[in-house]
Amino acid sequence: MQVTNTSAWFALAGALGGVALAGVMGLVTAGLSHKWGEQTRIATNREQEIRTIRDQRREACHNYLVATNSFYQAIDQLYLKSRHGEEVDPDEHVRAAITALQDTYVYLTISCGADVRKLARSYNMALYALWHMAPNAHEDAWSKQQPGTHDVRKRLREAMRAELGVQD
Repeated sequence: MQVTNTSAWFALAGALGGVALAGVMGLVTAGLSHKWGEQTRIATNREQEIRTIRDQRREACHNYLVATNSFYQAIDQLYLKSRHGEEVDPDEHVRAAITALQDTYVYLTISCGADVRKLARSYNMALYALWHMAPNAHEDAWSKQQPGTHDVRKRLREAMRAELGVQD
């Protein structure tokens, strides 16, 4: 009878030990799964946030470049009308285009990095200089001023592409 009781105790201890070991392993597995799941969730959220910021920057850059195109076209038309002797109010002629430019510039300044902001400011200044020159510009002065404006735009686009991670 003693052997049977001892065997029963060993069997009971083995069963309880197995249950305890399985319980501990289950808790460890659940804890690790939770931790890994949380890390995955955080990484996914971070990636989504980065994508959202990049998309906002892309939109800000796009809208700004569209607005600068419109403003440049308005300035060019102002120059051509002035060269043909048409009476044009320079401020009124570009009012809608400069309003759009200024609105998109504000959004760009709160959405993009320092390099893009600095070059956008330089581009604005180059466009404003061209605008002020347009009503009275001689062809030589106009043709000398335009390449500088295009150079600033080119550098700005390169900075925008770099900030957005667009590879050539």
